[in-house]
Amino acid sequence: MSRAAIQAALARHRIFPHRTTSAIVEALAETAKQWLASGNPWRARAIAEAPGPTGFSPAMIAEAITLTFGALTRAALGKVPVPTDAPRRITQVLSGNVPAPGIGSICRGLLWQAVNVVKCSRRDPVFPALFVESLRAVDAGLADCVAVLHWPREETGLTQAALAGADAVIVYGDDDSIASVRAQAPAPAKFFGYGHKISFALIGRDAGRTGDLPALAAFDASVYDQQGCMSPHVFFVESDAREFAATLAPAMAAYEARVPRGKLTLAEAAEAALVRNDYEFRSASDRRVAVWTGPPPYPWTVIYDATPAFAPSCLNRTVFVKPLGTLAAMQAWAGKVSTVGVAPWDARLRSVAGQLAERVCPIGQMQRPPVV
Repeated sequence: MSRAAIQAALARHRIFPHRTTSAIVEALAETAKQWLASGNPWRARAIAEAPGPTGFSPAMIAEAITLTFGALTRAALGKVPVPTDAPRRITQVLSGNVPAPGIGSICRGLLWQAVNVVKCSRRDPVFPALFVESLRAVDAGLADCVAVLHWPREETGLTQAALAGADAVIVYGDDDSIASVRAQAPAPAKFFGYGHKISFALIGRDAGRTGDLPALAAFDASVYDQQGCMSPHVFFVESDAREFAATLAPAMAAYEARVPRGKLTLAEAAEAALVRNDYEFRSASDRRVAVWTGPPPYPWTVIYDATPAFAPSCLNRTVFVKPLGTLAAMQAWAGKVSTVGVAPWDARLRSVAGQLAERVCPIGQMQRPPVV
């Protein structure tokens, strides 16, 4: 990618074609619906091409497609608010940990009737480009309003070229990446940064331990291999946390059998082994600790720890189960909590969770955020 290529893309994507909001909704919803069909060529290409750069298994890519495009219904897209002063040109910098936010953000930009310059992540160059290609088959004029590009983050000159003239800048990624782009963004542009956040879940005394709860919890903890900001690190349990951990373990194994975890980097595997070995060593002499894990290469791990303090996970389907004590320690994470899942869905737990999180939802819905 060169500065000339970016400028050429900007020149081609200068004018938004006349479209009513309902027509844009229709085109986006139809495109998403096509991705959900088992024989769809875009779906097949994503499952074939995305595992390499993303690190996810083909089954996880298929799950991601269902979650991402299943949410883009006509009803959901029709609820996206369009500001009266919506920007005319948006530069978007996407992260590569999960595909859903990037696809949703492109849809939002089109619903705002803005031309979108999208810098995709080296970890996910597949989904944004394929989505725009698939949109072109439904509405070529609308697809022409999105330029999907890629260049290394170190090439700050190219970033500045893409930012020049933007009315709004949207950035997903770690805090350092957001700060770097913010510093380069044009002063008049509106800036939206979506940085690193964590999530956890609360299980009340009336939730029960049978039925669908373990499977729902395993789903939330396993989707996207726990890489997303809505993936729970810890399940806090109000009654018997050890008992819940014992029921969560086979549910994690069952999800792994259906949707295998992706390949870990050497650093990720080493960190997971360090955490697992530490707790296994402690569990040999301390009943306040217990570990359940799958066979090598240990695709999932459930750790019961009687210490109620919040403990960030090393991710990749390593989840803690702890007693629900005071949440005072979570105050240190104020402003950094994305989602809290709760069970049962009662006013008491929703009130507790709402003091800390941007979003509160039932367990099993943590990985199914609304489009708006």
